This record gives sequence, C-alpha cells and structure tokens, in this order.
Amino acid sequence: MQLRKIANIQSGYISRGKIEPREDGTYFLLQARDVDADRLTYQADNLIHFIPVLSRKDWTLRTGDVLFMARGTRNYSVLINEIPERALAAACFFIVRVSSDQVLPYYLRWYLNQAPVDHYLSRHSGRGVHMPVVRRSVLESIEIPIPPLSIQNKIANIDFLMRKELELIDKLAEKRKKIITAACLKAAHKS
Repeated sequence: MQLRKIANIQSGYISRGKIEPREDGTYFLLQARDVDADRLTYQADNLIHFIPVLSRKDWTLRTGDVLFMARGTRNYSVLINEIPERALAAACFFIVRVSSDQVLPYYLRWYLNQAPVDHYLSRHSGRGVHMPVVRRSVLESIEIPIPPLSIQNKIANIDFLMRKELELIDKLAEKRKKIITAACLKAAHKS
C-alpha cells in the first residue's frame, strides 16, 4: 500500500531566515546534528531553543512520529519516542504520522530503513542544487507491505533486540580495546 494511504506527511519547519538559538525560546528544534544516523536514534537533551514564525502547516512533534531524512546521500528514518513539548523538526526532515490503525509506527520506521526503499529512492529521487533531495510525492508513493499487526510487532521487537545487541557488541569491543591497550602498556613499562 502506498505510504500516503497509511500516513500523513508534512515537511519539517521551514525557517524564513537563519535560526537563532535563544535561551528564552518558546520551541525546541530537532536538527540533523541531533540524530545518530548509524544507530537511528536521536538526542533530545541538547535541542536548541528558538522562537519560530509558525504557519498553520507546521506540526509539533509527538510520540509515534517518524522522521524521514529527505536530504543528503543517505536517507533514513527515526522514530520519535520521547520529545519535549513544543518541539519542531528541521526542514531536512519529513514528518510521517501514521493515520491507519493497521500500521505500527515502529514497523513503518523499520521498513523505511530497508533496502527496497533505498532502491526505490535511488531510482526516483531528484537532485537539489548541492545534494540529493527526496521529493514529498516520491516519499508518498513508496509501497509499504502491511502484514498483520502481530507480525509487525514481532518485526519491531526483533529489530529492537538486534539494535541492542549491536550496541552491546560496540561496548564490548571498546572494553576489549582498553584491556588490551592497558596490558600492552604494562608490558612496555616492564621491559
């Protein structure tokens, strides 16, 4: 089923000028620099405060939204789990908000990060002045398979466990590196 039939899609906040961080800002802004594209996570701790000039089209982020990186050589999606109130996504993102009770946001985020979507985007994405850009119409036309909710939930759980495993492997590799380095330094000083 095409994405447009199961979700509403809106571009992120488009500024009319340079965004100036302000301590007295009324909104937070989630930008590309707040996202870890490898781990498909984001950090909400250091979002900038600013005072936007809002239009009726601007969406405040909420739990369950999927952010789709529309600019650059790598497109990916991140699920919003926890976000401060009154937070906006930067213009480099599309906000994908599930509108069907037959689709789990976790599953949708997972599928948008898979190879079939990458292949589709590489064939249909336009090029901007400086970098590749995915047009909204292209994103809306992505075909999303919709298995039963029980299968979507299992896929989301497996994906979560796989990401957790990769995180633990990274931590283990870092600890191993420290232990080996310490042993080598100790051996070097004994000589």
